[in-house]
Order: sequence, then C-alpha cells, then structure tokens
Amino acid sequence: MESASPIASPAPGPIAAFAANLAAGLGALLFRPGFPARLRPSPPQLLALLALPLLGSAAFQWTQIGGPVDFDPAGLPTLFFGVPWLLLTAWAAARGGLQEGRFLAAAVALAALWAWVAALQLSLILVPPSVWRSLGDDSLLLWWSPAIWGLAASVPALARAASLEPERRVAALLAVVLLLPIPLWVESDTPLFTPRETAKPASAAPEARRELAAREAVLYTQPRLLDEALARLRPGQRGVPEVFLLAVGGYGGQDVFLREVQSVEALFRARFGTQGHSLVLANNPTTVGEIPIASVTALGRSLTRIGQLMNRDEDVLFLFMTSHGSPDYRFDLSLWPYRFDDLTPERLRSLLDQAGIRYRVVLVSACYSGGFVPVLAGPDTLAMSAAAADRNSHGCSHGADWTFFGRAYFQEALDQTRSFETAFDIAREAVGRRESDEGVDASLPQIAVGNGIRVALKGIERVGE
Repeated sequence: MESASPIASPAPGPIAAFAANLAAGLGALLFRPGFPARLRPSPPQLLALLALPLLGSAAFQWTQIGGPVDFDPAGLPTLFFGVPWLLLTAWAAARGGLQEGRFLAAAVALAALWAWVAALQLSLILVPPSVWRSLGDDSLLLWWSPAIWGLAASVPALARAASLEPERRVAALLAVVLLLPIPLWVESDTPLFTPRETAKPASAAPEARRELAAREAVLYTQPRLLDEALARLRPGQRGVPEVFLLAVGGYGGQDVFLREVQSVEALFRARFGTQGHSLVLANNPTTVGEIPIASVTALGRSLTRIGQLMNRDEDVLFLFMTSHGSPDYRFDLSLWPYRFDDLTPERLRSLLDQAGIRYRVVLVSACYSGGFVPVLAGPDTLAMSAAAADRNSHGCSHGADWTFFGRAYFQEALDQTRSFETAFDIAREAVGRRESDEGVDASLPQIAVGNGIRVALKGIERVGE
C-alpha cells in the first residue's frame, strides 16, 4: 500500500505575511536572534513595509494641521529621503558579507525594524509638555532614543537576516555606521502638507467679535491648545545650526497682527526650515478656539520650552512680536474681556534669560518699539524695532495684510537675503521711502547687534547656501 504524500502547508496570504514581517521586525528591534524564521520576504512585502512609515508620517502631518490643507510636492523628497539609504544599507551588508542572494531578506528585516522605530518616534510627539519640561537637558536624549536604539539593533538584524558568517558580520556594522544614519542628520523639514490659505472673512461687528472671545469654552480650550502646540515642537539637531521661531500677535482688535504672524510662520517654514521649530501665539477673537493666545504666561512657557529644545551653542531663536505699543514701552496684549499682565522690555528680557536661550533675534513691530532695543541688546542678541522709542510705526489697519515694516522686512527683504541684519537695512530704507511717499512721519527703525549673534547667524546663513 502506497503511503500518502505529505500535503504542503499553504503559503500565507499577503496580510498574514505582512503581520509576520512586522512581528519579525519587532523581534529584531528587541535583539531576538530567532526573528529571521518569521520573515516572509518578497518585493511586494518590502514595498508595503517601506510605505507604512511614510503613510504614517504623511497622515500625522495632515492631522497636526487640523484644517484644510494643500499638498506641497516639495515635501516628497523629504518623505522618501530615507528609503534609498535603507535599501543601500541592506545591499551593502549582504554584498560585503558575500550573501547578495539574501539582500531581499535583509531589506525586509531592516524595513520592518524601522517601521517600529518610526512609530516610536511619532509617539514621542504625544508626550505631555510637562514631561519634556521635567527632563530638562535629558529631553534631547529621549527624543533621539528610538533612532539610537534602531541603529544599534540594525547591526545584528542585518547579520542574521543576511545569514552572514561571523567573520563577515563586520559588513553589517560598517553598512549601518556609514550609511543608515545619513537621513537622520541631513533630513529636511519641508512639509508635505501646508495649511490652505482661505479668503479673509468679512469683518464682523465689534460686538460680535468680542462675544467670540468671551465664550466659556475658551477657558477650557486654551490650556489644551498651548500644551498641544508646545508638544509639537521638536529638538534641534546637534551639529546643524537651526532657527526656532516664536511669532506673537498682540492686539486682538485688528486682524492685521494675526495675518502678519501667520504669514511669517509660513515664510520661515519655507525659507528657514522651521517646521517643528515654530510656534504662533495670537490674540484674535476668531481664533481663540484654534491658536494659543498671546499672554505673558503663554509667552514665558513657550520660551522655556523652546529653550529646552534648542542646542544652546548653535541654534538661534527668532522672536517676532507685532502689535500696538505705548509711549511707556508696553507691548499691547489686549483681548477683551481678558486682562493680561503687562509686557515691558524688562519683563521680556527676564523671560528670555530665564529660558536660557543664548542666541536671540528679537524684532518688535509696534509704535515706540525702539524702547525695547537697548534693554534687549547684548553680545548674543540682535534686537530690532519697527520704530524709534519716540516714534509711531505705520500700517496697522484692520484690513491690511502687513504693517509697513512687516511687509518691507519679511515679504520683501528676506526674499533677497538670508541675513537678518542685512534684511533690516533693506527694510529700513524701503519703509523710509514709503513713509516719505505717503507723507507720514518717519518711524526710524532701530537695531542693535552683538558680535556673538553675528557669528551664530553666519552658521545659519551657511546652512542655506
């Protein structure tokens, strides 16, 4: 009697194979030596594993905007930049270990491992701001810990997935050390999605605008909005001078200040790569449910958080403040029916010092804002104002998109140069010509530049060359 031939177990379907590969990737991340037995390598599986973190990152960017978005093709190179380096690392390890036939298995293992690393990295953005603040300087280590762990786990993962002989496993080490970290250090901050620009709404009656800010829900929404905005900020990269932006729109009774800080935030993301490094505080009745308000308390918390995330000896804070000002140098933070603490030059200097921020560029756009310049000035500070201490600035009408100085500095001068100091010179001349043409008193913008900040800003300018 003939014995029955054994029945081969059916090959797993694509979903089961994908789950098996993810399980193998988790095993590789946890340094488990038996993970290769769970791998189900194939070209479709490799593509799916490579796509998973990309889709996750794109979806996260979309949800963080919290409204209508526009797709920016310039963000695609950023999104896909790590893929060729991951594949090149797997190929180099397999070829160096004389196991080119195991390239696909090595690539699948590495892609599955880094899908978990990407998930861990995204989850850190959800860590409450209070935790980041409590960590102080250790917050940088926490931020980079998934990537560091992933790099360490990638060496044995490649060696095992590619079946490298012990004497050939140095190929995996060299491939990981020389190739895999490259996307971590040169990654751009160009976003895939940007907030959609919408038509400016018709101005509501003053009474209706005030009622928007006086709603009870604002009292409960605002603390959450500030916490979420601070949690979205990311640490700076060591060895890469970067700009952090804090834009403050003070007076809530006119929309020009809101439009100005929003435009500056968008400009800095595009021009200086501040995605993840920028924050807007604005007083406006129409945005109290969407944007953190600009109070002294919110400003202090924001500066403290930014100071924790900046690399003290290389990163630069650009603090832009736009509002009305008074002859006794009080920056207007009005939002009816609330009464916020006064913001004076001395109070602002104290907040910056307490935050531990070394390199500062501060631009105050308001009437009499020149009173801020001598108080803020220092070796590591570039302080600028839209007007002298005894002069008015111009252009703060409700329907305007920019004040005179804001348009000249951000929209016109920074389109010609990456130098904040040179941009001031260009803007000062442009504002003078416009004021003369329109027959208004000269505002006489002021500037004070320290030698230390000049050196730091050279590093920022070289990054963009």
